[in-house]
Amino acid sequence: MADIILKQDGSFDATYVPNTFIDKYMTHADGEFVKIYLYLLRCMSCPKQPLTISDIADKFDNTERDVKRALKYWEKANLLKLEYKDGSLCGICLKAVADAPASAPRAQVHSFVNVERTAPTKATVPLSQTEPSVSKEQLAQFSEDETVQELMFVAERYLGHQLSCEESRAILYWLDNLGFSQDLIDYLLEYCVAKNRPSIKYMNKIALEWSKQGIQTLTEAKEAIFRNSELVHAIMRAYGICGRTLTDVETESVREWVRMGFSNELIVAACQKTMASVHKASFGYTNKILQGWKAQNVRTINDIRLLDAQFKEANQKKFTAAKQARAPKAGAANAFHNFTQRTYDYDKLEQELLTR
Repeated sequence: MADIILKQDGSFDATYVPNTFIDKYMTHADGEFVKIYLYLLRCMSCPKQPLTISDIADKFDNTERDVKRALKYWEKANLLKLEYKDGSLCGICLKAVADAPASAPRAQVHSFVNVERTAPTKATVPLSQTEPSVSKEQLAQFSEDETVQELMFVAERYLGHQLSCEESRAILYWLDNLGFSQDLIDYLLEYCVAKNRPSIKYMNKIALEWSKQGIQTLTEAKEAIFRNSELVHAIMRAYGICGRTLTDVETESVREWVRMGFSNELIVAACQKTMASVHKASFGYTNKILQGWKAQNVRTINDIRLLDAQFKEANQKKFTAAKQARAPKAGAANAFHNFTQRTYDYDKLEQELLTR
């Protein structure tokens, strides 16, 4: 395969990104974290422009918790320093990028692990195991690890109680046996609690499924959750899709509808209207419906009903007007009366017939 030569056509309004970051740090970091760091570098060109956690979250369609998680990751990597005032974040100081250690924070192997941790495969992960096992010796080693202590603290905050032995063993199993990062476990806890499913058995079921799919990053986990979300399943039911999952292009269409600001209810309603109109699953047709609704500021089901009523009324007026245009006007001659009357001499006609 031929080499690719990179060229630059003219000058650009560019953002400086240190090569060391690209070569050393970026390769180990989650994609969402990389986006946040690059955006901070971009914002340095406009330092007087106000910046908030909410602004960054809106920029990337993330939650504020996602942004804070990314900032803490880069702080641990010693690429920035977070400044607080009265418990609130008030400043972010980007540090000079030094040569990264042999492994970045996300890829660090904990001191209690004797062998190099690698991504689990179907052959090495006991997917049928519902009660993860961690030895007493491992528990003793885990208790001295700073990362584990922080992870347990975060888990207790999510669950709202002191961790039981079963919960502790499960979390440590995800960390050590499944090879999940601290950030991925944090997200797993957050996701399950947000779904009102704080059971450790349910969490372990999700963790094992992620491991089976080879999920090891936040980006991969979020993609898996979105593809299995209630919205996607509702859309598939509305379209009558079964026996397959949505394609990447179809999934991106759904993401775009969400980015438009529509609720799940309205998106499903648009899919139902599509089926009623074209009688097939057409993401393009649904997209046109939603674009029309956005232009008309439709935000509720009642807005749709009002719009439909107005559309029906307008059509009825057009039909009535067209019907009236075709009808003959009062006093006007029509096809049966608009001709010249002829006069005949019937006696003369009769005489002519008799003499033939």
